[in-house]
Amino acid sequence: MSSISPKRRIVLCMGEFCNMDRRAAKLLPRLEAMLDELNQQNEGNPEKPFLKLETARCLSMCGAGPNCVIYPEDIVTNGLNEAKLVRMVDEHLRK
Repeated sequence: MSSISPKRRIVLCMGEFCNMDRRAAKLLPRLEAMLDELNQQNEGNPEKPFLKLETARCLSMCGAGPNCVIYPEDIVTNGLNEAKLVRMVDEHLRK
């Protein structure tokens, strides 16, 4: 039995369109803080996956940005703003 917990990746696009007017850059610290909190709460629980934050230069959905994808489920959130970010974390990562 492995003691390594599963991982989920959360990828925030920082590409040219998604980060126009620093839209994605403004969301990044908030998302980092929420994921750090969740990882601390889940520490030592093999039922809860480790949440890894990554950034991408493009997720090929530029017209709908800012965009974020949760893997391995391929959960996509488009038009990301602070309210949608909180809702995405609450609905898909806190459960």
